[in-house]
Amino acid sequence: MKEKVYVHTNKTSYFPDDIIWFKAYVGDSINYPSTRTKILEVRLFDENGDQMFARTISITDGTGLGQFELNDAIAPGTYYLQARTNYMRNFGEEYQYLQEITILGEKSFNISKEESLKYDIQLFPESGNLVEDIENTLGIKALLNGKSIDFQGSIINGEGETITTFQSEHEGLGRFSFVYKKGGKYRAKIKVKDTVLEQAVPAASEKGVVLSIDNSDEEFLQVNLKVNEATFYNQIYSNYTLLYHQDRQLFQLYSVARLDSVTSLIKTKKNVFLDGVHTLTFFADDRPIAQRKFYIETGRKEALIFLEKSKIDADSVTYRLLSRGKKKKLNSDLSISILHEKSKAVDLKNTIKSAFLLRPHVRGYIENPAYYFDTENEKRKEHLDLLLLTQGWTGYTLDEIIKEINPIEKYVFKTGFELKGKIREEIKRKKLVLIPDDFRIMDKAKLQDKSTFVFQNLDVFKGDTVRVAYQNWLGKISRPLKIEYDTAHTKNSAKPLIPERFENYTRKKNITNIFEKTKKNGVTPTSTDTALRKLDGTIDLDEVTVTERKRSEQYLQRRKIIEKYEPLVGNIGQYYNIPLPEASNNSSMSLLDFLSSQGFSLQTSNNGQSYLGGYRKVAPLFINGRPIRPEELSTLPIKDIENIMINNLGFKPKGLTGGGANISIFQVFTSDAFGQNKTELFDKFVIKNGFDQAKKYYTPLYVFEGSRPLDLIEVDWKPNLITNNKGEVSFKIARKDSENGLLFEIQGFSSEGHLISKTIQTD
Repeated sequence: MKEKVYVHTNKTSYFPDDIIWFKAYVGDSINYPSTRTKILEVRLFDENGDQMFARTISITDGTGLGQFELNDAIAPGTYYLQARTNYMRNFGEEYQYLQEITILGEKSFNISKEESLKYDIQLFPESGNLVEDIENTLGIKALLNGKSIDFQGSIINGEGETITTFQSEHEGLGRFSFVYKKGGKYRAKIKVKDTVLEQAVPAASEKGVVLSIDNSDEEFLQVNLKVNEATFYNQIYSNYTLLYHQDRQLFQLYSVARLDSVTSLIKTKKNVFLDGVHTLTFFADDRPIAQRKFYIETGRKEALIFLEKSKIDADSVTYRLLSRGKKKKLNSDLSISILHEKSKAVDLKNTIKSAFLLRPHVRGYIENPAYYFDTENEKRKEHLDLLLLTQGWTGYTLDEIIKEINPIEKYVFKTGFELKGKIREEIKRKKLVLIPDDFRIMDKAKLQDKSTFVFQNLDVFKGDTVRVAYQNWLGKISRPLKIEYDTAHTKNSAKPLIPERFENYTRKKNITNIFEKTKKNGVTPTSTDTALRKLDGTIDLDEVTVTERKRSEQYLQRRKIIEKYEPLVGNIGQYYNIPLPEASNNSSMSLLDFLSSQGFSLQTSNNGQSYLGGYRKVAPLFINGRPIRPEELSTLPIKDIENIMINNLGFKPKGLTGGGANISIFQVFTSDAFGQNKTELFDKFVIKNGFDQAKKYYTPLYVFEGSRPLDLIEVDWKPNLITNNKGEVSFKIARKDSENGLLFEIQGFSSEGHLISKTIQTD
């Protein structure tokens, strides 16, 4: 299973004092929400490759929220938001998510020597190779300083004759076809602006098979195989195979014992494929001789989105959104960026469809991936096929292709964080527990190698505090006196953050430095220090979520109380709560008043000790685990008591007045005393390396009303909209914001892998 990531930001252009709000979507190979990964690393880099921000995002059911809070130190310019899971690193840099972000403002330029113009013309035979005496199709790609540029061109033979002409069709991409004559030599003549460039056409083979794809039919994918006569009359291969695959999935396999004619047509129903980019590899025996990528759009998981006003109040407007598949309503997880009608704050070049269906399968930089999924673009499918034509081919052997489809997995799914350490004292217990601020037991671990412990899969956030304690077989906890933590981090090295073919951008010399710069800035950790250090008030957690078993509310409450008071009363599990009356809020009621209402009075034993007595009842009284003093009964207000618990022992004490009575024990716990006592028992340690907390979105308030143009600010951001079983979800926005036209940028996915990308404009 591979993973894919999409990050939906509330805008793509920001002021230096803005906040970049985002929602991350993590999907598996078939676009279902990923249930494996729990950690997503999201980073923001400047043009020089310097890391500006890094966030560790908690992923639950495939989604997570976060933000980058910008500041005056952020200079205007272009920045890059990069996101990936640890597991994605097994499959190459194209699987990471990359998006441009613009910081608005006047950009200062250093006066430097003007960069020379760098042209890059690339020719891509459709089959990977050209063959003599048959028609060959080639894709052509033209770049100027790494960015696409329009061109016109022609193919010239050895005698200087023009064989064919062509021109760019889309984003610096074009195609042409011609018959490569035996023994001929050809060159491409390309005119870019006022510059004419010439480049040799790759030499053709005397024998071979030319593969071409016709993807125009709605029902069938058509593959044309052409060979020249030299190949047809002297077939040296015993078997030909066409293999259709995507990632780790094989969809179709055709075997041909012998080519029966110089041209062959193989048709495959498109419904055998998934949506997205696939690869066709053509083998002669076990040797790949041609390869071509193609895109399939089945429509099986088409999602329909409807948005309407459902209610208008004095200060707000309620919108109802409906998500529906072909046959049923969709349970969808969505985010919506709400902007003014003619907003310039969003240039949506990436959508969840382009991030999941296209980007992971294409090498190099794609200038506007979202274009190919906008149904308003009439030629989007034709241009997408042109993009895939210029992908070239790998030329791998069958074994190498299998290894590429199923690589050795060096990087695992990260599902939480890990805390390691050692006990440096005579061991009291082998069982340890980890306790956060709410004093529930978060995790349990047993000592390894007599003194080493590891807590794994922890769901913790930066700034959380935890305590480590022994726990005996009765559940009582006690504090280790000498404990040390292993804070070393040994992480895998990262690959370059920017795809290799993106290096040709105008910013080439800067972008190629991202990998080296991030090493220096700590993105690729190099720490090899494995020494243990003593506690200094902080613990470090390395990457690796606690899933607690769901229990009844009553059980959880009781468990919480037991864990809370065990350090004070070891057998607290044998006690039961006495409900405190509403009158406990009365500041005048004392503890003695309350106990008197329960039928008890303060009495003195033969040896002078105080206890509670009533009708055939004897009850020693303790406060926060120690015997209570008589004066405390009348001076301790009931409102300061957190819990009163009783243990009915059921035996008759000796030496006490009313010796024939049954005995009970009262335990009284005060909130203040408990807190002090607990603090004394356990040190708190702050977690540095955990998830970053996602903040609640708020609409930015700029210094002066109207100081920022409406087309550069957002109206609202709704990052966490979950539809019900009817496929519906409602949300509100301020009425004043809805009085003019609005733009709703909607992204998300369903629980069954429907990808949702929709732009809706309202009056």
